[in-house]
Amino acid sequence: MNHFIEFAYLLASIAFILSLKLLNSPETARRGVLLAEIGMLIAVLGTLIHHDIISYEWVVAGLVIGTIIGIPLGLWVPMTAMPERIALSHAFGALAAALVGVSEYYRHAGELDTITMVALGAEVMLGCLTFTGSLIASAKLHDTIKGPWMYKGQNFVNLSLLAGIVGIIIYLTFVPQASILFYIMMIFAFAFGVMLVMPIGAADMPVVISILNAYAGLAASATGFVLSNKVLIIAGALDGASGLILSLIMCKAMNRSAANVFFGGFGQQPAESATAPLKTPAAAMAKTAVVDDKPAVKKITHEEAALLFRNAKKVIVVPGYGMAAAQAQHVVGEFAEILKGKNISIKYAIHPVAGRMPGHMNVLLAEAGIPYTDLIEMDEINPEFQETDIALVVGANDITNPAARHDQKSPIYGMPILNVDKAKTIIVCKRSMKPGFAGIDNDLYLHKSCRMLFGDAKDSIAKVVSGLKDPNLKAVPTAQPAEETASGQPLVKKVSVEEAVNIFKNAKRVIVVPGYGMAAAQAQHVVGEFAEMLKEKNISIKYAIHPVAGRMPGHMNVLLAEAGVPYTDLIEMEEINHEFPETDVAMVIGANDITNPAARHDKKSPIYGMPILDVDKAKTVIVCKRSMKPGFAGIDNELYLYENTRMLFGDAKDSISKVVERIKAS
Repeated sequence: MNHFIEFAYLLASIAFILSLKLLNSPETARRGVLLAEIGMLIAVLGTLIHHDIISYEWVVAGLVIGTIIGIPLGLWVPMTAMPERIALSHAFGALAAALVGVSEYYRHAGELDTITMVALGAEVMLGCLTFTGSLIASAKLHDTIKGPWMYKGQNFVNLSLLAGIVGIIIYLTFVPQASILFYIMMIFAFAFGVMLVMPIGAADMPVVISILNAYAGLAASATGFVLSNKVLIIAGALDGASGLILSLIMCKAMNRSAANVFFGGFGQQPAESATAPLKTPAAAMAKTAVVDDKPAVKKITHEEAALLFRNAKKVIVVPGYGMAAAQAQHVVGEFAEILKGKNISIKYAIHPVAGRMPGHMNVLLAEAGIPYTDLIEMDEINPEFQETDIALVVGANDITNPAARHDQKSPIYGMPILNVDKAKTIIVCKRSMKPGFAGIDNDLYLHKSCRMLFGDAKDSIAKVVSGLKDPNLKAVPTAQPAEETASGQPLVKKVSVEEAVNIFKNAKRVIVVPGYGMAAAQAQHVVGEFAEMLKEKNISIKYAIHPVAGRMPGHMNVLLAEAGVPYTDLIEMEEINHEFPETDVAMVIGANDITNPAARHDKKSPIYGMPILDVDKAKTVIVCKRSMKPGFAGIDNELYLYENTRMLFGDAKDSISKVVERIKAS
């Protein structure tokens, strides 16, 4: 019987090694997965006839429970949630290894030799830290935990914790009976797993998934040493080594320090940083608003996009997590086939960390039947962008952001990116201007050659496909004024403080529309001072109060009352809306969704049907805002593109203070 078990383990080990070899190529990957499954089945069957198994009740119970949980996870978890699910698999696989170690220690603590105790200590340490680290990684991938968590003295604490764990394991090799220390070591390892992953930023999460896979494999290999199980040693070593190699490749591809990623940000210092929102008005404007008076964002219609693709000769598609979220891979495949039918060259640019896990985009595109020969890695395809007519970016953010090349304060600085900005034309499929996983704005969207195709990626590309199929397609004019689009003038018009002062001085009626931006800037007092100055010049001034302005009912009323604004000047929405057409200037202070005309006409908008303040009907609208970022609903405000709207970019308190100073001086 023992010979049969050893033979089964040998076959399983050979299957694992060959499967890893087959996984090296997309052409043979499916066979590799199947061979690994067969190898695991042989290993399990071999183990089930082991003489140490006296009763099968618990074994059968485990198999049944695992099957009941595993089949639904395999069938119903969407590809968008696959990274989180894989992180959970790492977590529970590692926990299983740790529990085996705990069981072996509990049973044989007084009999363990030095080598076995070292292996058992490593097994429990790696299993425990991988368990908690994987849970944190899964929560970060699911966006339950946001951003890196760093603090002063973090490196000292982490290193001390690691030293304590290693020190206890060394002590236990000499005194294995010190069980209290063993369980303290477990607690330290659980804590270290949390500390390991919490400081790591969102942009590095794909590497974290890979390295946690390596840790789980090493824990399994150590379990094999403890149990004298050869197939477990081999399988764990293969898993650990391949995960480690992949992590190193990804760190190199991202220009990241492997030590920082592997050991929880060692060497990093909490910065003010790079991930924090820009605080200075000038910086905010440079990053997200208008650069050199060029359009902040240039939109494109589905019809215009289809016409551009028709006339192209070479197209590169850049897939990202947005494609996964929209489940757009199948329509992207259909789009590619249509272009190929028109003799247009099409390729896919694959960044090593596109998506949420290694190979995320490859798996999605393979699922859509896209030939693996069309998927080109970053280093190989980057030189081709310069000769590319159109680069179509489908929900990819950080991996296309030129800030990685030049902005030393950016959390992605130094990370190699796809050279999308060098293409002749760039079309970005995206729901809104929200940042990507790293939480920073993408400079690419302000590029002179970039056009934004807003909406759900699946829906947008399906409409482009329909346009490509329509032989009678003609461009449909956009909602923007024709003379503005034709002349290339900014769709977003800025106003200087001096220009704003002149507008207010020549006004007779002004309505102030306060929003959360006023609260965030603590601008209510200077707004009150501004209003009093206008009243002294016999200019009528009122405040338009929307029922849900701010973050709670009555938020604006309380703030303005705090600034001494008479409650009689605060007019509710229904009462003031009819006054906007006769108003010379409506000044919007950080109010987004409650002034967005999309609520009236865009049935796909999440705010459709919500009553809004009719700000757009005023003769002139001046919007005080830090940048073009969306409001609380996460959608762009059409008001900012209106002919009568002017943007006064910067901190609201600072901007209005400057207006007050100029009015006083005049």
